[in-house]
Amino acid sequence: IQQDLSKILKAVSFTDRIIFGRTNYSKRISAYKGHKKFYNECAEEVISYCMESHIEFYIKKGTITK
Repeated sequence: IQQDLSKILKAVSFTDRIIFGRTNYSKRISAYKGHKKFYNECAEEVISYCMESHIEFYIKKGTITK
């Protein structure tokens, strides 16, 4: 499924706080070899957007991996 995270962030830009985390309800997500990189990049985009837009944010534990 292709999604545009920037469009989603703009759609919720009216909020005071954005909470972002991995999708944990499906084991199929972890089967995707690039899932860690994907979530790291998405978290980085959320953090950047929130900082630029002066929106408080919280990245759930385990979303960003090394």
